[in-house]
Amino acid sequence: MLKIIVFFLALSISVFAVDFNLKPIKTELLRVDDIYGYIKDDPKIKVNSSGIVVQQFKTSKSIVARASVIAKENGFAKLEFSVFSDLEQKALPLPDVLPKGGDEVILNFLYDRGVVIAPDEKTYNELVLDFPQIYFTHIDVFGAQLIRTSTLAPKRSDFRKFCADNAVGILVFALEDKAKVVDCQNFKELFEIPIFKSSNIQIPFFSRIGGYRSNFFDLNSQEIGNYYRYYNALIDFSKV
Repeated sequence: MLKIIVFFLALSISVFAVDFNLKPIKTELLRVDDIYGYIKDDPKIKVNSSGIVVQQFKTSKSIVARASVIAKENGFAKLEFSVFSDLEQKALPLPDVLPKGGDEVILNFLYDRGVVIAPDEKTYNELVLDFPQIYFTHIDVFGAQLIRTSTLAPKRSDFRKFCADNAVGILVFALEDKAKVVDCQNFKELFEIPIFKSSNIQIPFFSRIGGYRSNFFDLNSQEIGNYYRYYNALIDFSKV
């Protein structure tokens, strides 16, 4: 019976690998309507995926916005724009340039780089092997960031900062019976695959380093009580 379960899990992951498109998709921004834009639809375009809008100037190109795919309708993919702040410098203001028709849109931006968040080493290593097309920054690097900032329970903002600083596009969260692939910036779910639930749980997640501690002066400091409940809620705020 166990062999049958393992077979179907392997089959599901194999099918997932075929459908999961990580390659950048470059296309033209056809129309802009306030904070929304439209591009020609393509089967490879995934709702909830994100990317960037690149504008051509006289002698250079520049990223002017982040774009997330929020819907598909009538042969078009609808985008929602937001500020691209990954290259922000405190000494300089963000460029006051808005997307316009004719700009280049690059979706699946940095989707070939990710981080795995897992409850134990075995699950972590298995997920890394399941996605050979992704270069994974080791979780110890993120763990070191949390130790420096005295953070016991990483928030979305902690993940976003880490992704921006380390050129990471996606997060893979190991949950009870599935692993969810999430866009690091908009935290929207892209895909999920079945996995076995782990009974060995490390808080806040598996890493090879220790010393996680809270800031003594931070009265709002939070700790993770239940690994699965915490990360489910982090991905979907509607979950308790």
